[in-house]
Amino acid sequence: MAEREIFTIEGIEAMISNLNRIEREIELRIDRVLTKLAEKVIFDAKKLAPLLSGDLESALTVGVVKTMIRSKYIDFGVSPEVGAYATVQHEGFRKTKSGRVVYMSPGPKTASKPGYKGYSPGKKYLENAIKINESLIIEELRNALRF
Repeated sequence: MAEREIFTIEGIEAMISNLNRIEREIELRIDRVLTKLAEKVIFDAKKLAPLLSGDLESALTVGVVKTMIRSKYIDFGVSPEVGAYATVQHEGFRKTKSGRVVYMSPGPKTASKPGYKGYSPGKKYLENAIKINESLIIEELRNALRF
């Protein structure tokens, strides 16, 4: 036991404890920021989503923050039940079984939706919502990492 005390540095336990606390606070801050940003993107995507019955808008969701090998991410987009429909609407075309490409054009309900932050509702609704928030995302994540 005496040998071990030779190698201890006074206050190292307090420093390690403080670093662990800082790490937990940053992790929580990043989780909150990722969730807030995903919710903002989905809010904007709903404004830009094509409109027929409203199912697509209501299917836009935000998941929970996940950690994988020291990386954090959050899933957001549409629920699986409308995934194929949402993809066709997002891309603005579909392929028939025969391989023919059918391009979509906004219907009257989508056309009646007003433009939002420089974008028209319809195809690329999720991609455009991300573009709207790109600088906010970078700034918020940068701020979350400051201590």
